[in-house]
Amino acid sequence: MGYTDPRDGARVGRRTRWRLTLRATVTVDDIDAFVRDPFHPGTLRGEIELPGVENRVPFHDGLFRLFAPSGEPDLTLLVYEAPFVHDGQAYYLAGRKDVRDDLGFDLWPDTTTLEVRLHRGPDARGEVVGAGVLRLGVADLAALLMSMRARNASSPLEAARVFGRFGALFARNLRDSYLQRPRAFLRALAARADH
Repeated sequence: MGYTDPRDGARVGRRTRWRLTLRATVTVDDIDAFVRDPFHPGTLRGEIELPGVENRVPFHDGLFRLFAPSGEPDLTLLVYEAPFVHDGQAYYLAGRKDVRDDLGFDLWPDTTTLEVRLHRGPDARGEVVGAGVLRLGVADLAALLMSMRARNASSPLEAARVFGRFGALFARNLRDSYLQRPRAFLRALAARADH
């Protein structure tokens, strides 16, 4: 709390052991529409654990976007946003992961690190009252993959089709982000050559 830059908040959080935990369920109602939409939107609901608060704080009507366009050619975004109310005050947790090929091997941190800002009010226009970084560990990722369900699938074959569509979208976007776009070091070399 009291920080506006997620990296500053993360440093202080590590030192003080101040932790916020986001437990969320992403729902995609129509996998075909999800794949077609360039923002790949879903809804987010779940609970937030706050330090010093005995009960988890529920939220619903959150927003999820997978590999959404950013307006920059080599950058897509993973977006998680969660509105909630605590002690009568509305808050809005806005998080994003920048997915792009930077110098070095950064696929793992890009896809498992979420920079968040906590806004006072019902949306991301409110004052930033806290910031930090949420991380997904290897065990967390395994649990996430094991928790995936194809609800309302008419058959096991339909469920397999849903998982296949999602997996293909995810793999295609990782390929486009890390293998097919110009790599950062090549861009840096080209920039140096121009000077």
